[in-house]
Amino acid sequence: MRANRERGVTLPELLISVVVLGILSIAISPILNSYVVSMRGSYTKKQEVTNQTIGVSLLNFAADSTRLGELPPPFTGAGYVSTVFNPADASASGLALTGALTQSGINPSEINDDNYASHRVRVYQRVAGLNAVFPLAFQSGPVVTLTYQYAAIYMTACEKAKAVCNPAATGVPGTSAAMTKSNYSTWTSSGTDMPAYFVSTLPLQKQMLAGTNDKLNKIKDALLSHYRAQQRTAAGNDMSNFWLPFPGTKGGKAPGPNQGCRDGWYDLSTDQTILPGVGLTTTEYGQTAWGGPIEYCRDYDPTGNKAPDAAPHLAALRIHSSVSIGSAPDPAVMNNNVVLTF
Repeated sequence: MRANRERGVTLPELLISVVVLGILSIAISPILNSYVVSMRGSYTKKQEVTNQTIGVSLLNFAADSTRLGELPPPFTGAGYVSTVFNPADASASGLALTGALTQSGINPSEINDDNYASHRVRVYQRVAGLNAVFPLAFQSGPVVTLTYQYAAIYMTACEKAKAVCNPAATGVPGTSAAMTKSNYSTWTSSGTDMPAYFVSTLPLQKQMLAGTNDKLNKIKDALLSHYRAQQRTAAGNDMSNFWLPFPGTKGGKAPGPNQGCRDGWYDLSTDQTILPGVGLTTTEYGQTAWGGPIEYCRDYDPTGNKAPDAAPHLAALRIHSSVSIGSAPDPAVMNNNVVLTF
């Protein structure tokens, strides 16, 4: 027989170990819970900051890289549904969007998902075709329509590889509802989705409207100054129409079917004599901030009861009233235009 036999763990020792482990778990449980809460809070804060950075970058893209001040459409592809961007898009617009996002300092691999092992997806929902009506000068003047977009960017608990929460192109990942024209003003993220960061292009559209109104005022002031300078050097009884170009080069027209213009509307975005004749450039002042042509009439007669080039001599500028679509004035429907007389 062995002098010393191997000895196992006794029941009292086992009970003591269980009690000690229980006491230790109770002692460190608040610390572990605090750590977990801290990690979750850090993750949430990081995603909120990332959402905001993405939102600002999308607005910068709209302002700097699009003619109409539009947000990019959501991207669906490469395993994503309704996310921010396509990193493989080599078009001019795609490269501009990639540049706007990366210039903000955000890690490209953290844009469409959180870049953790589970790759929880980020959702970008956009509602287009929203309209708001404003006076041209905001406080006064004829009314124009601004078309704008509204978007939400938020992180979901949906893992990219799981088709149940990352559906086909007809669905939206995560637990929140789809955002539409009918619910966008009250829409919020819900369920396991994190709070959304919202983006609207309406402030950008209003800035573009203010810039367009400034252009129109500068054109009116420059043309009126030139007209008065011609009057001052003319004979006292000279009743000529001194609005540029004089005499008119488009020939007489009936004011009724021509929306009150007897000499025809000049497209200031292509005409190379009128704006340069008053010290303004065609490229800068010939069109609205959205690229819609600004048109000019040198013999405006809205009532149609005076002879061509007869006093009183009125001029007018014309733009499309849905100014943010970037279209030329409507030659057939006068109510679709804004006309400014001077």
